[in-house]
Amino acid sequence: MLEALRFSVGLKYARFHFRKRRDAVMRFTEAVERSQRALVLLPETVTDSESMSSVVRYLYRRLGSGSVTVVGREEYTRSLHSTFSGKTISYTPEEINGWFIPRSGLIRKMKSSTFDLALDLNVNLALPSAFICRESGAPLRVGFAKPEGDQFYNFVVQTRMTTNTPVAYKHLLKCLEMF
Repeated sequence: MLEALRFSVGLKYARFHFRKRRDAVMRFTEAVERSQRALVLLPETVTDSESMSSVVRYLYRRLGSGSVTVVGREEYTRSLHSTFSGKTISYTPEEINGWFIPRSGLIRKMKSSTFDLALDLNVNLALPSAFICRESGAPLRVGFAKPEGDQFYNFVVQTRMTTNTPVAYKHLLKCLEMF
């Protein structure tokens, strides 16, 4: 119960924080094709690390080395180091406040670079990742369809089975390959 209240307060803060930011009109077919730097937000809970790694590898191949930055919890970015040699930004639970909003130090680390594409791999709404995705300033912010997600993403991938993350990630890759 208290967790739901904290989440609700954090969500209201995020709405307030981003209330004046408007997205420019863009053509999605050109946006993905022209992307040169990507920000990938790892899931808050990893159920299938192989599927998650396949999405990161796809972006790494498509954009080239040094063009992909991965943000995730410390334990998940550490496990990704064996398959990914790009830049990683890891965070600890202490870098997320009580309302599930990233603290300013984590935001500063992420904003040290600019991004053309931000990709949130959370199938369900994880407020820290959604907030970072929106705060990244990337013109194209991709996420899965979820309640309250429209305020964080401007390109949403609809999946039928949100409990089956490998299928959801394959569907996401198919959508990205179309562009």
